[in-house]
Amino acid sequence: MHRAGPGLAPMAALALAALLSACAGAPRDVSLPIDDPNEATNKKVFAFNQAILHPPATVIKALPAPLIDRLRDVDSNLKEPRIFANDILQGRLNAAGITLARFVFNSTFGLGGLFDVAGRGGLPKQTGDFGQTLFVWGVPAGTYAVSPYFGPGTQRDVVGGTVDLAADPVGWSLGFIGWGAGAAAGGLGATVRLGQLKEAEDASIDFYSFLRSDYYQLRRADLREALGMPAVTESPATMSPAGSK
Repeated sequence: MHRAGPGLAPMAALALAALLSACAGAPRDVSLPIDDPNEATNKKVFAFNQAILHPPATVIKALPAPLIDRLRDVDSNLKEPRIFANDILQGRLNAAGITLARFVFNSTFGLGGLFDVAGRGGLPKQTGDFGQTLFVWGVPAGTYAVSPYFGPGTQRDVVGGTVDLAADPVGWSLGFIGWGAGAAAGGLGATVRLGQLKEAEDASIDFYSFLRSDYYQLRRADLREALGMPAVTESPATMSPAGSK
Protein backbone atom coordinates (compact mmCIF):
# COMPACT_ATOMS: atom_id res chain seq x y z
CA MET A 1 0.00 0.00 0.00
CA HIS A 2 1.23 3.48 -0.82
CA ARG A 3 2.26 5.44 2.25
CA ALA A 4 1.99 9.21 2.44
CA GLY A 5 4.16 11.77 4.13
CA PRO A 6 7.65 10.20 3.71
CA GLY A 7 9.32 13.57 4.25
CA LEU A 8 7.62 14.34 7.55
CA ALA A 9 9.38 11.75 9.67
CA PRO A 10 12.99 12.76 8.75
CA MET A 11 12.25 16.45 9.32
CA ALA A 12 10.56 15.73 12.64
CA ALA A 13 13.49 13.50 13.67
CA LEU A 14 16.02 16.21 12.84
CA ALA A 15 14.05 18.83 14.75
CA LEU A 16 13.69 16.47 17.69
CA ALA A 17 17.41 15.63 17.70
CA ALA A 18 18.31 19.33 17.68
CA LEU A 19 15.96 20.06 20.56
CA LEU A 20 17.15 17.15 22.66
CA SER A 21 20.85 17.83 22.10
CA ALA A 22 20.48 21.52 22.98
CA CYS A 23 17.92 21.34 25.74
CA ALA A 24 17.92 17.92 27.40
CA GLY A 25 18.22 18.10 31.13
CA ALA A 26 16.58 21.53 31.41
CA PRO A 27 14.28 22.02 34.42
CA ARG A 28 10.64 21.07 33.81
CA ASP A 29 8.45 24.13 34.37
CA VAL A 30 4.97 22.91 35.23
CA SER A 31 3.73 26.49 35.67
CA LEU A 32 4.28 27.09 31.93
CA PRO A 33 4.28 30.91 32.03
CA ILE A 34 2.83 32.66 29.00
CA ASP A 35 5.55 33.69 26.55
CA ASP A 36 4.26 35.30 23.36
CA PRO A 37 6.95 37.60 21.86
CA ASN A 38 5.65 36.95 18.33
CA GLU A 39 2.10 38.04 19.08
CA ALA A 40 1.73 40.13 15.92
CA THR A 41 2.58 37.16 13.67
CA ASN A 42 0.54 34.76 15.77
CA LYS A 43 -2.49 37.03 15.47
CA LYS A 44 -2.23 36.91 11.67
CA VAL A 45 -2.19 33.11 11.72
CA PHE A 46 -5.02 33.20 14.24
CA ALA A 47 -7.07 35.40 11.90
CA PHE A 48 -6.40 32.93 9.06
CA ASN A 49 -7.56 30.03 11.22
CA GLN A 50 -10.64 31.98 12.21
CA ALA A 51 -11.52 32.52 8.55
CA ILE A 52 -11.07 28.81 7.78
CA LEU A 53 -12.52 27.23 10.92
CA HIS A 54 -15.13 29.77 11.98
CA PRO A 55 -17.84 28.69 9.49
CA PRO A 56 -17.67 24.96 10.40
CA ALA A 57 -17.32 25.88 14.09
CA THR A 58 -20.55 27.89 13.86
CA VAL A 59 -22.27 24.90 12.24
CA ILE A 60 -20.93 22.50 14.87
CA LYS A 61 -22.11 24.83 17.64
CA ALA A 62 -25.63 24.54 16.22
CA LEU A 63 -25.57 20.74 16.00
CA PRO A 64 -27.46 18.61 18.53
CA ALA A 65 -25.35 17.77 21.57
CA PRO A 66 -25.49 13.97 20.95
CA LEU A 67 -24.00 14.43 17.46
CA ILE A 68 -21.22 16.65 18.83
CA ASP A 69 -20.51 13.93 21.40
CA ARG A 70 -20.17 11.35 18.61
CA LEU A 71 -17.71 13.56 16.73
CA ARG A 72 -15.69 14.07 19.89
CA ASP A 73 -15.66 10.35 20.69
CA VAL A 74 -14.49 9.39 17.19
CA ASP A 75 -11.74 12.02 17.39
CA SER A 76 -10.68 10.68 20.80
CA ASN A 77 -10.61 7.06 19.65
CA LEU A 78 -8.41 7.87 16.65
CA LYS A 79 -5.87 9.39 19.03
CA GLU A 80 -5.76 6.51 21.51
CA PRO A 81 -2.87 4.61 19.80
CA ARG A 82 -0.59 7.66 19.89
CA ILE A 83 -1.64 8.39 23.48
CA PHE A 84 -0.68 4.82 24.38
CA ALA A 85 2.75 5.20 22.73
CA ASN A 86 3.45 8.48 24.52
CA ASP A 87 2.33 7.13 27.88
CA ILE A 88 4.91 4.34 27.44
CA LEU A 89 7.61 6.89 26.52
CA GLN A 90 6.73 8.91 29.62
CA GLY A 91 6.90 5.85 31.87
CA ARG A 92 3.21 6.12 32.74
CA LEU A 93 2.44 2.40 32.50
CA ASN A 94 -0.88 2.61 34.35
CA ALA A 95 -2.11 5.31 31.95
CA ALA A 96 -0.88 3.21 29.01
CA GLY A 97 -2.83 0.19 30.25
CA ILE A 98 -6.02 2.25 30.64
CA THR A 99 -5.55 3.74 27.17
CA LEU A 100 -5.07 0.32 25.57
CA ALA A 101 -8.18 -1.01 27.28
CA ARG A 102 -10.14 2.06 26.19
CA PHE A 103 -9.12 1.61 22.56
CA VAL A 104 -10.08 -2.09 22.54
CA PHE A 105 -13.43 -1.54 24.23
CA ASN A 106 -14.43 1.55 22.26
CA SER A 107 -13.31 0.13 18.91
CA THR A 108 -15.36 -3.03 19.45
CA PHE A 109 -18.28 -2.36 21.76
CA GLY A 110 -18.32 1.37 20.98
CA LEU A 111 -18.87 0.84 17.24
CA GLY A 112 -15.43 1.98 16.14
CA GLY A 113 -15.26 4.76 18.70
CA LEU A 114 -18.66 6.34 18.12
CA PHE A 115 -19.45 5.78 21.78
CA ASP A 116 -17.12 6.06 24.77
CA VAL A 117 -18.32 2.90 26.50
CA ALA A 118 -14.96 2.58 28.26
CA GLY A 119 -15.37 5.95 29.95
CA ARG A 120 -18.79 4.97 31.19
CA GLY A 121 -17.27 1.73 32.44
CA GLY A 122 -14.74 3.48 34.65
CA LEU A 123 -11.82 3.88 32.24
CA PRO A 124 -11.30 7.66 31.88
CA LYS A 125 -9.49 9.16 28.91
CA GLN A 126 -5.77 9.69 29.54
CA THR A 127 -3.46 12.43 28.29
CA GLY A 128 -0.43 11.59 26.19
CA ASP A 129 1.17 13.43 23.27
CA PHE A 130 4.75 13.91 22.15
CA GLY A 131 4.87 17.54 23.24
CA GLN A 132 4.04 16.27 26.73
CA THR A 133 6.70 13.56 26.32
CA LEU A 134 9.32 16.17 25.43
CA PHE A 135 8.35 18.05 28.59
CA VAL A 136 8.90 14.91 30.68
CA TRP A 137 12.30 14.51 29.01
CA GLY A 138 13.27 18.05 30.03
CA VAL A 139 12.84 19.98 26.76
CA PRO A 140 11.72 23.60 27.46
CA ALA A 141 8.45 24.90 26.07
CA GLY A 142 9.76 27.71 23.89
CA THR A 143 7.47 30.54 22.89
CA TYR A 144 3.77 30.51 22.10
CA ALA A 145 2.99 29.70 18.47
CA VAL A 146 -0.29 29.55 16.55
CA SER A 147 -0.06 26.97 13.77
CA PRO A 148 -2.17 27.12 10.61
CA TYR A 149 -5.18 24.82 10.87
CA PHE A 150 -4.09 23.15 14.15
CA GLY A 151 -4.16 26.27 16.32
CA PRO A 152 -2.40 27.26 19.57
CA GLY A 153 0.65 25.60 21.09
CA THR A 154 4.20 26.18 22.22
CA GLN A 155 7.24 25.54 20.03
CA ARG A 156 7.71 22.28 21.92
CA ASP A 157 4.14 21.27 21.15
CA VAL A 158 4.48 22.19 17.46
CA VAL A 159 7.41 19.77 17.18
CA GLY A 160 5.54 17.23 19.27
CA GLY A 161 2.43 17.50 17.11
CA THR A 162 4.50 16.96 13.95
CA VAL A 163 6.05 13.81 15.42
CA ASP A 164 2.65 12.57 16.61
CA LEU A 165 1.21 12.94 13.13
CA ALA A 166 4.23 11.49 11.30
CA ALA A 167 4.61 8.53 13.64
CA ASP A 168 0.91 7.92 14.26
CA PRO A 169 0.29 4.14 14.46
CA VAL A 170 -3.05 4.66 12.70
CA GLY A 171 -1.22 6.34 9.83
CA TRP A 172 1.41 3.61 9.56
CA SER A 173 -1.22 0.87 9.60
CA LEU A 174 -3.58 2.46 7.06
CA GLY A 175 -1.18 4.54 4.95
CA PHE A 176 -2.62 7.62 3.25
CA ILE A 177 -6.08 7.03 4.70
CA GLY A 178 -4.68 6.79 8.21
CA TRP A 179 -2.58 9.96 7.98
CA GLY A 180 -5.48 11.77 6.36
CA ALA A 181 -7.70 10.67 9.22
CA GLY A 182 -5.12 11.89 11.73
CA ALA A 183 -4.87 15.31 10.08
CA ALA A 184 -8.65 15.51 9.79
CA ALA A 185 -9.00 14.56 13.47
CA GLY A 186 -6.66 17.40 14.43
CA GLY A 187 -8.72 19.87 12.46
CA LEU A 188 -11.92 18.38 13.82
CA GLY A 189 -10.65 18.80 17.37
CA ALA A 190 -9.76 22.44 16.73
CA THR A 191 -13.12 23.07 15.08
CA VAL A 192 -15.11 21.39 17.84
CA ARG A 193 -13.17 23.35 20.45
CA LEU A 194 -13.81 26.60 18.60
CA GLY A 195 -17.49 25.73 18.38
CA GLN A 196 -17.61 25.12 22.13
CA LEU A 197 -16.08 28.55 22.73
CA LYS A 198 -18.35 30.39 20.28
CA GLU A 199 -20.33 32.02 23.07
CA ALA A 200 -17.10 33.17 24.73
CA GLU A 201 -16.00 34.67 21.42
CA ASP A 202 -19.22 36.66 21.15
CA ALA A 203 -18.73 38.01 24.70
CA SER A 204 -14.96 38.49 24.60
CA ILE A 205 -13.28 41.78 23.81
CA ASP A 206 -9.99 40.04 22.93
CA PHE A 207 -10.73 36.48 21.78
CA TYR A 208 -7.07 35.89 20.87
CA SER A 209 -5.95 36.50 24.47
CA PHE A 210 -8.87 34.46 25.78
CA LEU A 211 -7.92 31.42 23.69
CA ARG A 212 -4.24 31.81 24.56
CA SER A 213 -5.06 31.80 28.27
CA ASP A 214 -7.44 28.87 27.77
CA TYR A 215 -4.70 26.89 26.01
CA TYR A 216 -2.10 27.56 28.70
CA GLN A 217 -4.42 26.61 31.55
CA LEU A 218 -5.44 23.33 29.91
CA ARG A 219 -1.83 22.55 28.95
CA ARG A 220 -0.60 23.12 32.49
CA ALA A 221 -3.04 20.44 33.64
CA ASP A 222 -1.66 18.01 31.02
CA LEU A 223 1.93 18.65 32.11
CA ARG A 224 1.06 18.17 35.78
CA GLU A 225 -0.66 14.89 34.96
CA ALA A 226 2.45 13.69 33.08
CA LEU A 227 4.44 14.05 36.32
CA GLY A 228 1.82 12.31 38.45
CA MET A 229 0.53 15.55 39.95
CA PRO A 230 -3.15 16.57 40.25
CA ALA A 231 -4.35 17.74 36.84
CA VAL A 232 -5.66 21.12 37.98
CA THR A 233 -6.15 24.04 35.60
CA GLU A 234 -5.83 26.82 38.17
CA SER A 235 -2.56 28.68 37.93
CA PRO A 236 -1.38 32.19 38.88
CA ALA A 237 0.56 32.46 35.61
CA THR A 238 -2.40 33.46 33.45
CA MET A 239 -1.38 36.96 32.50
CA SER A 240 0.92 37.97 29.66
CA PRO A 241 4.43 39.04 30.72
CA ALA A 242 5.19 42.73 30.98
CA GLY A 243 5.62 44.32 27.64
CA SER A 244 3.27 42.00 25.77
CA LYS A 245 0.91 43.82 23.47
